[in-house]
Amino acid sequence: MNTTIQTKACKCGNELHPVRIKYGYDNCVSCSNVERYGCAPVINHKTGNSIQILSREDAIAIAKLTRRKGYGTMLR
Repeated sequence: MNTTIQTKACKCGNELHPVRIKYGYDNCVSCSNVERYGCAPVINHKTGNSIQILSREDAIAIAKLTRRKGYGTMLR
């Protein structure tokens, strides 16, 4: 069986990964303008936790709102 791997270059000169070519992308991860995802923990029980996938901006906002002040110190 003869399989050939397609090679394609991004506009920045980096070689594209074959999986990105397979799914129709024409730029590398570094040149992508798609926003990264973030997550926030959802605590249902002490051992039954999960995460909620959110936009990066929302995940940062939730992390900031749920931070505990003085955690691990004697500060009040």
